[in-house]
Amino acid sequence: MGGTHPSLDIVGEYGSQLSGKCVVLGVTGSVAAYRAVDVARWLMRRGARVRVVLTREAARLVTPTLFHWATGSRPLVGLTGEVEHIELARTCDSMAVAPATLSSTSKIAWGITDNPVTLTAVSMRGMGKPVILFPAMHGNMADTHEYREATAALARKGYIVVHPLMAGGLAKFHDPRLVARLISAITLRGRDMDGMRVLVTAGATREWIDPVRFISNPSSGRMGVEAAIEAYARGARVTLLHGHVEVEVPAVVDSVEAVTTEEMAGRIRELTAEAEYDLLVAAAAPADYRPASFHPSKIPSGGRLTLELEPTPKVLASLARRPRVLVAFAAETVGSIEELEARAREKMEKYGSDIIVGNIVGVGGSGFASLRDTGVILTRTGKSMRFAGILKEDLARMLMDASLELMGREVARGGP
Repeated sequence: MGGTHPSLDIVGEYGSQLSGKCVVLGVTGSVAAYRAVDVARWLMRRGARVRVVLTREAARLVTPTLFHWATGSRPLVGLTGEVEHIELARTCDSMAVAPATLSSTSKIAWGITDNPVTLTAVSMRGMGKPVILFPAMHGNMADTHEYREATAALARKGYIVVHPLMAGGLAKFHDPRLVARLISAITLRGRDMDGMRVLVTAGATREWIDPVRFISNPSSGRMGVEAAIEAYARGARVTLLHGHVEVEVPAVVDSVEAVTTEEMAGRIRELTAEAEYDLLVAAAAPADYRPASFHPSKIPSGGRLTLELEPTPKVLASLARRPRVLVAFAAETVGSIEELEARAREKMEKYGSDIIVGNIVGVGGSGFASLRDTGVILTRTGKSMRFAGILKEDLARMLMDASLELMGREVARGGP
């Protein structure tokens, strides 16, 4: 049958990060195997070509026909004289085993290659390609010496393990969108932030007028969350300090919540006193003003109300210890990119930051509560990078790259 498979229509509809990249998706016999279909589709939406490899147990749970429909490519279930595992290892850029059972996790750790998934994984590592495992199993199996020993062995051998989400007695598979996001970042950059400690702030703070009303802003927290995920995927130990967010806080990073600007300032003081951070990405949008007084009971509605506001503490002024690289943000409602750049330079000096992101807000489709941003990145070395309508996911990657360059660390560029 000729022509283009209809499932390929979604390729690149979200972004082009993985354009030209091939990702092997290994699926094993976990009850979460059905979720691998969504992982494949989200990789394709980022531009990837996806090749699926199934164990026979996985093929009994989710038919290979479904994966063929989802990816436009026939999945591999059994090996032949075509030595398909070698072809995949040579031509593809990375592999994810998602989900990975304890059996497959252990087999890969000890080099037992008795099924197509484990054999392809070992072949990929033998050619220096990244292999990421996303284990999923019953909770009591994840809490065993066998699991800890297997994952420790995998780490020693250069495999990447994203530990499951522990909830309700289960070691659960992460949301497929997050899984695809992590695979994308690792495919493009590997683990070039390994050993680093990163602190990210995200979201809006709330300043209370009375018990049911507050002053805030439209920040969804997406930019900070994307930065946290990007740093984690690339090997950093990440703490996410967040206010109110409208996107899911990823379970793969440590998280600390702060409601008001004063609380956020206090938390950042504590965190930077307790540990030295290589990088701080200050993507939160703390409120600049708060009511001068708090009404302990709900103010009756219907009448006019005059509020006296006072400045809130400056979060970045509360650092106990400065990180090696500080990334600040300047959200502006300006009419031109030139004006934005001028204001961003002023705030860069004011904050003493090494990198500043000037972004235009108040425009539909960009800025607060949007997937995308438009603006400029400035660095203390004089570098300037303008961007227009890019995904915040891509902006997060640009910021990590710029930060590593300032530290004198090599960026493992496997893509744009």
